[in-house]
Amino acid sequence: MTKLKRTNDAACDAIGAQFGSTISRLRQAGDLSLGELSEQSGVAKSLISKIEKNESNPTLATITRLSVALGTTVEAVLSAANDAPEDTSALVEHARKKDIPKLTSDDGLVTLQILGSIDTVEFVQWYDFTALPGGVLESSPHPEGSVENLSIISGHLAVEVDGERFEGAAGETLRYRADRPHKITNIGQGKAHATMVNILARLVRS
Repeated sequence: MTKLKRTNDAACDAIGAQFGSTISRLRQAGDLSLGELSEQSGVAKSLISKIEKNESNPTLATITRLSVALGTTVEAVLSAANDAPEDTSALVEHARKKDIPKLTSDDGLVTLQILGSIDTVEFVQWYDFTALPGGVLESSPHPEGSVENLSIISGHLAVEVDGERFEGAAGETLRYRADRPHKITNIGQGKAHATMVNILARLVRS
């Protein structure tokens, strides 16, 4: 899987604090020591300790490993970490540019900005996707029945899902099963730009 690293942590600080508390609570509820959780997740004991103390911003891969080891899902853990009192204001959230979390691949060719609300991560995930020529984003299967919607704003992208390949250009949208391993590649000569929306709670007709 193409690794993504966070390049803008401003929007993640509050969630990070709650995430650490959530991991600690789930670990203790499962009667697991730091060492036992480390063995089951493959995440270093020292890193888990830093996460629980909000001294480290975990990658998506680390969050996934810890969630699986704790017998839950990434979506459930992030949702629990974002619980907040209800607000009576009509404005749910004003996410400013500096607050939008951004993830960049190790090779610098792919960037994802997380546009969707953490409150709805169990049902829908919304990203702004950009890739330089040759940039590849590989994803593990999402929950059964998930559909990914890739709306191409500019460029030429190819999507591969479980051995099948689809291509799309600017102005087109590709919708495909995301409950299987899938990969997006920029096959054009220039930078590609798209929005990517994952619908996680939808039954797909066979």
